[in-house]
Amino acid sequence: MAEPLLRADGLAVRRGRRTILSGLDLALAPGDAVHLAGANGSGKTSLLRVLAGLSRPAAGTLAGTDGTAFVPERVLLVPAMRCGEWLAAMRRLRRLPPLDWAPALERAGLSANVLGLPAGRASKGMAQRVALAEALAAAPGVLLLDEPFSGLDAGGRDWLAGALQARRDAGAALAFSDHDEAAAGRLAGLREVAL
Repeated sequence: MAEPLLRADGLAVRRGRRTILSGLDLALAPGDAVHLAGANGSGKTSLLRVLAGLSRPAAGTLAGTDGTAFVPERVLLVPAMRCGEWLAAMRRLRRLPPLDWAPALERAGLSANVLGLPAGRASKGMAQRVALAEALAAAPGVLLLDEPFSGLDAGGRDWLAGALQARRDAGAALAFSDHDEAAAGRLAGLREVAL
């Protein structure tokens, strides 16, 4: 078996004063796709934030967060920036070379005109596609996605499923939440982790 790209052992996650997850072991190897399942409030988003290194676990160990990209359910682009400026800034933050974003946005079902659109005027679905295109273009070892299919139409869901499969085929791992089960039938070989 391949060495895990991300590994959590005995992880405990707190929200406020309450422990919502404890004793969680999770390993993501190249090509893995893990569906984090559970009711609202079960800790899916909090766990994804911990796995991405954005929050600290209450207990346990975590390794491999450096090679991750995280896209939250509620994507908030910097409103004062144009979408193209936000994408360029993300490339600089990731220490990646500049990119011609028009082809990536076209694959995501967006026109290149989106690059000049003030981010504050982007719809939920548009902002989500921009953020997902950015994360996919960063080619991280691990993609952590919170409800990535929500807010996307059927074409957007098909695009995302195909793009995620391509990243898995290239050796990336994926962990995501999908409360509405919009990924059902779109991604093969899912492993479900119930929270």
